[in-house]
Amino acid sequence: MTAPARHLPGTYTPEAGEYVCDCVAAHTWRIDVAGHLFPAFPPNCGAEAWRSAVPTEIPRHHEPEPPA
Repeated sequence: MTAPARHLPGTYTPEAGEYVCDCVAAHTWRIDVAGHLFPAFPPNCGAEAWRSAVPTEIPRHHEPEPPA
């Protein structure tokens, strides 16, 4: 298995999608169009790079089930 590509802030995104930083907080960032610049890390973030997020790392908002 190959390691995911790592991207530094200020470099261009290779594709649209979800990205996660490599710090313990795993901050996420979503881009809808390739070619934008990766953002700086949030304050107090100890990350060194962004990488593509795997589906299990992406938090999802779930709507409550309607009453039966």
